[in-house]
Amino acid sequence: MISASQLYDFVQCPHRIALDVFGDQSLRDAPNPFVQLLWEQGIDHEASIVTSLPISTNIRQVPLGDRERETLAAMQRREPLIYGGRLTSDELVGEPDLLELRGGGYIPGDIKSGSGLEGDDSNGKLKKHYAYQLSHYVLILDQLGLGDGTREAFVIDRQGRRVAYVLTEPQGVRNTETWWEGYLRALADVRAILQQTQMTLGALCAECKLCHWYSHCREELVSRGDLTLIVELGRSKRDAMIQSIPTVHALATTNPVGFVQGRKTIFQGIGPDTLFKFHDRAKLLDTPGATAYLKSDVNLPIAANEVYFDIEADPMRDVVYLHGFVERLHGQPATANYIPFFAAGTDATQEEAVFRHGWEYLTLRVQDSTIYYYSKYERTAYKKLAEKYPGVCSVADVETLFALPAMVDLLYDVVMKATEWPTYDRSIKTLAQHLGFQWRDTHPSGAASIEWFHRWIESGDPAIKQRILDYNQDDCLATGVVADGIRNL
Repeated sequence: MISASQLYDFVQCPHRIALDVFGDQSLRDAPNPFVQLLWEQGIDHEASIVTSLPISTNIRQVPLGDRERETLAAMQRREPLIYGGRLTSDELVGEPDLLELRGGGYIPGDIKSGSGLEGDDSNGKLKKHYAYQLSHYVLILDQLGLGDGTREAFVIDRQGRRVAYVLTEPQGVRNTETWWEGYLRALADVRAILQQTQMTLGALCAECKLCHWYSHCREELVSRGDLTLIVELGRSKRDAMIQSIPTVHALATTNPVGFVQGRKTIFQGIGPDTLFKFHDRAKLLDTPGATAYLKSDVNLPIAANEVYFDIEADPMRDVVYLHGFVERLHGQPATANYIPFFAAGTDATQEEAVFRHGWEYLTLRVQDSTIYYYSKYERTAYKKLAEKYPGVCSVADVETLFALPAMVDLLYDVVMKATEWPTYDRSIKTLAQHLGFQWRDTHPSGAASIEWFHRWIESGDPAIKQRILDYNQDDCLATGVVADGIRNL
């Protein structure tokens, strides 16, 4: 049977579907605590949302073997809102959270603990993995003659907002394929994967680290020198190149000029400049003992004092709970001093209080220090905090502060623009470890810190809080290590 969850997985990684069905299950990683937390939080969120809805029939508590029969019976009775149903048609199975009677038939809905739209509602674009799940339910309803014929669905998101998913709309301005058409293509691919008429390959990407096949896939990718080990060379670009250039070594030892035709290359979606960039990165990865280098001049602002800045947030509670700063003298790591502002809890007054402390600290220190942060996340988070707490500062104030020359986004302003590294990604963890820095925690990650925070909120255990503080301090120190490493280039 083809499930909606497989369509969800397909958007992230088609190879996961094949491994889940045909892979050696003993090679799976142990359950990720953060993924388990997401699952638990999703269940809790769904339960809280359901209490606010006019559910007419609850089928979630019905034994699984009886659930489809009870769902069909409820639909025959024309129940207005069914929760926890199950439907099958041919080889398709779907378990929409909600089935809502509208006009002559039903439309499906899902309850999500995340935002209902891509980019946290900033651009209003539907999420592909949600759209494909919902399309799956619509197709089953249509095949059973129980849909309303509109190919529409909805999501109730983490804020309890209802977000309409009109599946006949184009996916974007450039991509005019509708969500429905995209789903049908994806469904055909999933069917072919399950029938083993379409083979899949893993690919290294940001989502991999939370997958239970991560260790197995990474080992496999490294052993065969997969092209996705090259930073920014993702699955689609790999697939465009693989017949002509199958591995990192092949790319490193070839002359890329041979693949250039005028202003283009023979590879769809890859221009000459991009191909030359990938070639340079392949040579770095293929050269034992290779070191990082500058590809353009870097002029970091110099001040007697430096501050390295990192925040920790819980996206499920939508709260920024820790603003961490390491201040030190320029070029003197031994003088580092850690200054954290840690919220006492998760309510708005506590979040506002630590935001105020962080804002006051930054606006004071920027007068005599260079302030480094790693990626756009801090700036984006501060703008959202300013929207929530205008009594602290305005969004314009945040934009003005982060536009100052003394505020340096080390990742986007420096690492990505001006450096190359013999590594598989450009995360702070990877680059700092490449330069010899070690986190005190054995499994440091932003996802792990979210799980730790949840356990601290539940238990109040000071050891957990200290673990979070140590992790945040190490992130700040690591940013300093990378800044120093770039200077040394």
